[in-house]
Amino acid sequence: MLDAAALAFMTKGYAATSIDDVADILSATKGKIYHHYRKKADLFFDVHKRGMEMDLAAVQGAASGSHARAIDKLRAMTLAHITVIMDHLPYQRVAVQGLEMHLAGETTAAQREVLSEILVLRDQYENLFRDTIRQVMSEGHAPDQDLQIVVKAFFGALNWTTIWFRPRVDQTEEEKLAVANSISTFAIRGLGAEQ
Repeated sequence: MLDAAALAFMTKGYAATSIDDVADILSATKGKIYHHYRKKADLFFDVHKRGMEMDLAAVQGAASGSHARAIDKLRAMTLAHITVIMDHLPYQRVAVQGLEMHLAGETTAAQREVLSEILVLRDQYENLFRDTIRQVMSEGHAPDQDLQIVVKAFFGALNWTTIWFRPRVDQTEEEKLAVANSISTFAIRGLGAEQ
């Protein structure tokens, strides 16, 4: 159900997507959706939360590996991040839509309550990158910079992938890895780091 909803929200956006659209993708009745979700917003934010959980799990896994240098750890994390975007694009597009809704103040009190759980995940995620970038700087692999600004710009470089990337049916894993490597290299060099 979440997969179908993610696809519907990615395709039409939150405002234009209906429960009927999700049901059509599932080849089910809208009653099946309403059995689990009373409101479209509840379904949307569950998709958003699932997307953040995917991100966090992938990057925590990459970060927990054995890395000789912080810059190697950061590279593994960026590759994991980009891979999740490419492999689960509908969820990642919904996460971007959810963030835009939050920043624009277009959420109700009930939605903000659910969103607060998502923001905790996002903060954990961002802190993992912030701490690793701080290590990269302290090891001398990148110049000292304002972490608050640098982390936002770093995520901007990575997350823009959700806007332009479209998977091809015949795209190989090697081709996707090449895309992830290019984006990772670009983002890390943006820190002023050499790899």
